[in-house]
Amino acid sequence: MANNQNSVAKFITPPNVLKQKVGVGGIDESILDKSQQFIENTNLDFGPIANDFLKEFSSHIKKASDGKTNPDKAKDNMVGPIMQIKANGGMFRYQLLSDVADICLQFLEGIEGLNKDALEVVIAHEKALEMILKHQLRGDGGGEGYALVKELDKACRRYFKKHKKKPAPKPKKPAKKT
Repeated sequence: MANNQNSVAKFITPPNVLKQKVGVGGIDESILDKSQQFIENTNLDFGPIANDFLKEFSSHIKKASDGKTNPDKAKDNMVGPIMQIKANGGMFRYQLLSDVADICLQFLEGIEGLNKDALEVVIAHEKALEMILKHQLRGDGGGEGYALVKELDKACRRYFKKHKKKPAPKPKKPAKKT
C-alpha cells in the first residue's frame, strides 16, 4: 500500500484570459458623468429613428399577415426593431414609447407561435407606437399613457388566458410487480 501522507495536492490557478483582455477596474466616473450629461442635454430627436424601426417592425407584421413569411421567422424578425425602440425610447425622453415596446417585446418572447390572435395583439401595439410617434408624445404620457399601457397589458393577458398551454398529462405510475 502506498503512503499518501507525503503527497500534497497542488492547486494551479488558470490564467484569467478574459480579465487580461478587458483589464481591471470599472468605468471611470468622469466618463459616466459625461455620458449622462450628453443624454440629458442632447437635442437629438429619437422620433425619426424610432419611425425607421417602426417601419421595419410594420413590414414584418405585413409579411406575416399576408402569409409571405413563415410566422415563426416573422416573429423572430419583429424582435430586433421592437427591442431597439424599447431600449432607446426612454433614453431620449420617449418613455411611453419604450413602455409600449417593452410590453410588445415581452409578448413576442412569451408566445410560441404567431397565430391570428397573436398578430392582432401585435398590431394593437404597432398602432399605439404609431400614434405616440405621430403626436410626438414624450415622457410617460400621463394618465392617458398609463391607461394605454394597462389596456395593452390586458390584451396580452387575455391572449395568454385564451391560448394557455394544456398541462402535460401526468405520467402513469408503473404497475407493481408481484
